[in-house]
Amino acid sequence: MEFENTFRAATKEYADYDREIPAPYLRGVFFLKDKVQKAKILITSTGFYDLYVNGQRITKGILAPYICRPDHFVVYDEYDITSLLQKGKNAIGVILGNGFANPYGAFMWDYDKAPFRAAPKTAFSVEVDGKVVFSTHDTIKTAPSPLIRDELREGEMYDARREISEWATPSFDDSGWQEALVAPSPVGVKILADFEPIKEYKKRRAIAIYPSEDGYIYDFGVNTAGIPILKIDGNPGQKVTLVCGEWLREGQMDTKNIQCWRRMERHMPDNQTIIYICKGEKGEGFAPCFSYYGFRYAKVIGISPDQATSDLVIMSEQSSGFEKAARFQCSDHYANQTFENTLRSDFSNFYYFPTDCPHREKNGWTGDAYFSSEQFLLLMNCKKTLRMWLACIRAAQDERGAIPSIVPTGGFGYDWGNGPTWDGVLTALPYMIYRYTGDKDILRENADAIWRYLGFLQSIKNEQGYIRYGLGDWCEIGAKSDSAANTPNWVTDTCSAIDICDKAASIFKALGQKDRQETAERQAHAFREAARANFIDWNNAATAYCRTQTAQAQLLYRGVFRKEEYDQALFSLIEMVIGSENRMRVGVLGVQALLRVLCEGGKADLAYEIAMSPDRPSFGNQIEHGATSLWEFIHVHEPGSDKVAVGRLKSMNHHFWGDIAAWYMTYLAGIRINEKFEDPHRVDIAPYFVSQLDYAYADHAMPQGEVVSSWQRTGKNRIELFVRIPMGTHGELRLSDGWQSESGTQISEGGYRFILRRKEND
Repeated sequence: MEFENTFRAATKEYADYDREIPAPYLRGVFFLKDKVQKAKILITSTGFYDLYVNGQRITKGILAPYICRPDHFVVYDEYDITSLLQKGKNAIGVILGNGFANPYGAFMWDYDKAPFRAAPKTAFSVEVDGKVVFSTHDTIKTAPSPLIRDELREGEMYDARREISEWATPSFDDSGWQEALVAPSPVGVKILADFEPIKEYKKRRAIAIYPSEDGYIYDFGVNTAGIPILKIDGNPGQKVTLVCGEWLREGQMDTKNIQCWRRMERHMPDNQTIIYICKGEKGEGFAPCFSYYGFRYAKVIGISPDQATSDLVIMSEQSSGFEKAARFQCSDHYANQTFENTLRSDFSNFYYFPTDCPHREKNGWTGDAYFSSEQFLLLMNCKKTLRMWLACIRAAQDERGAIPSIVPTGGFGYDWGNGPTWDGVLTALPYMIYRYTGDKDILRENADAIWRYLGFLQSIKNEQGYIRYGLGDWCEIGAKSDSAANTPNWVTDTCSAIDICDKAASIFKALGQKDRQETAERQAHAFREAARANFIDWNNAATAYCRTQTAQAQLLYRGVFRKEEYDQALFSLIEMVIGSENRMRVGVLGVQALLRVLCEGGKADLAYEIAMSPDRPSFGNQIEHGATSLWEFIHVHEPGSDKVAVGRLKSMNHHFWGDIAAWYMTYLAGIRINEKFEDPHRVDIAPYFVSQLDYAYADHAMPQGEVVSSWQRTGKNRIELFVRIPMGTHGELRLSDGWQSESGTQISEGGYRFILRRKEND
């Protein structure tokens, strides 16, 4: 079916903060002479659409069809409408939202200057029994809808008094409506949506309702993402306002932590605000379709005490509709809750692509996904969604080979916020997708873009051979601001460049692209040599010259120290940790290297202590302070208080600390899949039996089936380990710290129970 290229819009004007332009109704009618055997509709919009056929809403979910630049991609959806059509007169109805066509609430990232900014427009085609019978090329009528305002970050305003009854039905008289304008077609590549839509996966009722200074606060118990659904016995003209937030201060909801400073400079009211004006009917209400919200609390303003019932507001928890792919459980409730918090932050930050947070920004920050790449592929079946986002990243790559720090972007991020530590996403995501799914096509699709990016790396290194470009170790523990890391960015930039080149070499090797592989290997070697020449104090026991945990751990993790230097460099890192009273002093980049290097250096107990102890800045300490999702910062708090001692409270729902869950899975439980990037059917089990745990369990859904690793301490020096790997896989049990198996170490498909022992003096 050839997709219809004629786009329609209600107007050429688009909304902003000072100009309200209601979301338009669009409708068209057509006649069928015979009974339908097979019918479908293809539809797209440069913003968002809500689709009705003969009065029945069939939209796949909120925010349809996708969020991307229309000059890069025009994503369309296909619906089977066979059962909805009838002989005689039929009607197609569409409501259009601003979406990414006009994201004026994101002016902080220059979306107001986007070259594609315009009023939302749509195109659709109806095919019946193999023939196009109606489309936006035909007559389309339009009128203003009751949705007075809609903006992805700001919220929506709906005046129910302006509803037009049965507007999308065949019998409706649209003679008083205007004809919709023919609008310029976007130039992006047309692509059928082959990824998961946004779906509801849980409804939450408030666990508490209590009065505030100006209304009532509904507490839904966890900090997540979705939409609040309002149902009220309203009075005519009654104005009900819902403000969504994630933090209470002294019993009142405070949204300052989710308002960006440039927005606050304009003294704007709360973002994430829904306004509903009642028509005066029993059980009326509203569910947003063109926006979503990150929140635990909803403050409701403008209601009477008798209206503040438990079913006034329900939370519809939503995200991209893929399934969870892993479970983890152990004897430490802090680790268990952190794993659940990671899942919650991962899901609530997946609305077609990974965002940084579901409230303040909703941006696809590339660095955040770089840090989270392994946990995404371990915890969720998100390959299709990530494949589409990678296409958007490739489309955003400029002629130099650079990619912006946020994707999609209106133009922001090519000169600030990018650099190797953010750009690593272009290599890490294909690498992890192939490693965990065995899909080599994802490597082929991204190989040329990765190759161009290696050229960009070469172009930005300085005369000393290292890179000093972009953001560094973000949100370092104890730092006064997110960007105030003690490790210079040129250390982390260069270490990230090494990682990019190493992964690129593995990708090119898997594809048989030998010349590219060798070039990537040479680049990695050159960056390592530059790091050795410029970043290490050789007179002080092989220590990073800046003497930070992040620098030392990264240099170890990225292979900058040679084999004969490794033990001394590791000792220096351990000294730094002990010198900090066994506290982490790293950000979201440094923590990945720190925990892994300590484990591999025989200090797994120390790694667990610094990561999880609730009496110091750690993941366990977040739980102590009430976290139900991953916070943007691991804060230093004042003793015995929830008050932040260093910096300030910001977002309470970021996924980029979530690599801790991958560490649980791969180090504590020891599930190592295709670790050498050579065999997607290889599953090794290499657990670390930290003394703080009595047992640990993890499973992961591979394409071949489920892999399970579960161990239980049954004595001081005795552990029972159960392993199951799926049909068609093979592997080996790898043990450390003096542990030995009584029955060998080879693993093939099926289940195995191992008895492990360690000598008393080991």
